[in-house]
Amino acid sequence: MPRLVDHDQRRAELGEAAIRVILREGLAGVTVRGVAAEAGWSTGSLRHYFKNQHELQAYVVQATTDTLRRRVLPRVQRPRTAGSVVEGIAAIVQEMLPLDAERREEYALWSAVVEWERQHPPEGGSTAWNDQRALYRQCITFMRGYEPVRDPDQATLPHPDDQVELWAAILHTFVDGLASQLMNTPGEMSADTVAPLLRSLLEAVPPAGLDRRAHQP
Repeated sequence: MPRLVDHDQRRAELGEAAIRVILREGLAGVTVRGVAAEAGWSTGSLRHYFKNQHELQAYVVQATTDTLRRRVLPRVQRPRTAGSVVEGIAAIVQEMLPLDAERREEYALWSAVVEWERQHPPEGGSTAWNDQRALYRQCITFMRGYEPVRDPDQATLPHPDDQVELWAAILHTFVDGLASQLMNTPGEMSADTVAPLLRSLLEAVPPAGLDRRAHQP
């Protein structure tokens, strides 16, 4: 009697093998031959699941995105005991920065997703970018004194307060810059430097209403 094959499990194993390849060689290393070797398969066996490199990379990018969400979201969403709103939000944002080996690995995976989306622009825009902007929008929403949005799909939509959108964009750009410097010039940017810079930016976010009163005669 032929042995039953769990195809979903085998595809998951291929995804894990491909992620290991990404961490060593980047997205360019994700080839049918390279992933087959990493997984201990023949190229013929892998082609049973993916006809060409494009199909394989598309699957791997989705698997990588799912992996990042599983790893990052629980850290971002865990209860905080920080003494102030700024400290609490800073702790959440720092989960997105490559401050240790695990988060540097996540940054490398995120970079691979971004590279794929650059080569093959999604119809609805960058998933990686939209996920991050939604998180920063939620952070600014809370700092401005609004109730955070509970529906993840709603969190990807622009907030009616244009100051939330402005400061979410500023925070997003700021964090991307910090992450790039932490990865590319670690001798010049360290975790000790990041914390006060991030808190200084967050302290500049005005509560809702304060910005309007400042412009009244």
